[in-house]
Amino acid sequence: MKKYIFNIAVVLLALASFSACSDDDDNGGSGGGTPVVRYVRPCDATISDSLLTGGYLGSQIAIIGENLSGVNAVYFNDQKAKLNPNYVTGNAIIVTIPSGIPAEKEDLIKLYTKNDSCYYTFETLVPAPTAKTMTCEYVDDGDVAYIQGLYFIHEAANPLTVTFEGGLTGEIVSYDINNIAVKVPAGAQPGPVKVTSVYGTSESYFYFRDNRNIILDFDTKYADGGYNHGWHGGSGYGTDGGLTGCGQYLIFTGEMDDDKWDDSKFAYERWTYRTTDPDFFDSNNLDDYVLKFEVNIPDVWSAAALQVIFTGADDVWMNWQDTSNGGNPNNSYVSNSDYPRALWIPWADTGSFTTDGWITVSIPMSDFKYNIEGTNLNKVNAVGHYSGITLFVNGGGVTGTPCTPTFHIDNVRVVEAE
Repeated sequence: MKKYIFNIAVVLLALASFSACSDDDDNGGSGGGTPVVRYVRPCDATISDSLLTGGYLGSQIAIIGENLSGVNAVYFNDQKAKLNPNYVTGNAIIVTIPSGIPAEKEDLIKLYTKNDSCYYTFETLVPAPTAKTMTCEYVDDGDVAYIQGLYFIHEAANPLTVTFEGGLTGEIVSYDINNIAVKVPAGAQPGPVKVTSVYGTSESYFYFRDNRNIILDFDTKYADGGYNHGWHGGSGYGTDGGLTGCGQYLIFTGEMDDDKWDDSKFAYERWTYRTTDPDFFDSNNLDDYVLKFEVNIPDVWSAAALQVIFTGADDVWMNWQDTSNGGNPNNSYVSNSDYPRALWIPWADTGSFTTDGWITVSIPMSDFKYNIEGTNLNKVNAVGHYSGITLFVNGGGVTGTPCTPTFHIDNVRVVEAE
């Protein structure tokens, strides 16, 4: 990869900059004249009076000038931007700088109409690397972790590095602009990882071996003496092939089709004890949280959805410690078509799904808005309905094929969103 020297600071100009464009021809452009760029500014209304000589890849800018309505293509160096006709007028074009790294750094915006072109000096800036996700957030020392993100740029003189909690650097096995395979160093601790390139360092959105707010570890016994606190405990629990240091995992296994209701093998409940039990997280701010869990699916899954349903004491009437309501449990919320939940159906796009070992699943809490048939209810549960949780494979409003899947599930948690 060629090495490009970028001025990382975005320079704010006091005066408009104009270069490489001419407005001498009033008839060339299909918009009524040759396009002319006068200046570039941010789209943020709070700083829109600032002028820009450069911008980061992936950022949105406004190109201001004349005769711009006929522009049908915009390039930043050799990278073509996506134009929305609704954001192109005679005097302005709102456009996002492409995220691709230019093969040749010219520091030019190139505008084209049917008959004319216009070049304007503008520096494209590469951000620090961004580590967004890890295929599985629980990886043993010495094994390879797979990280996905943006701007993973490696140079011989400025090598790409991944640093784990505790200041330990992993050995990079392979990489490209959006992916890193890194061997986990001995002694790596739970926490975010840091990725460093020639353009800077950033901390990952995710936590490696995330141990925050785990609400189901399938090792903790509840007051009734079981690992579940409801009628169902799936097909049982296992440890073979599990995640190191994580103990038992939940097992679902058996025959499955689109309409099968087999809560003896494919359901698990942790019901709350009392109405005074608090929600697992700050449910006043659902948008700030995400549900995560690790799952291993070695056998083909091709029918029904994995439902995740949060409940409160009033939803399940499960107060055998407090018999004021008779102590009668009730799981009617599962089939209630007006009760919101999340549906995980990764096989829907391809017809079947398996994993190559354990993966981490992430579901925004704002996505807990569907019913059992997969209809978007356009609502989520209110505060007070998040002190219990149910996992159940059934329904989802999808059409699949009969299968005999196996699910291994561990480390169910609700954590702050990235």
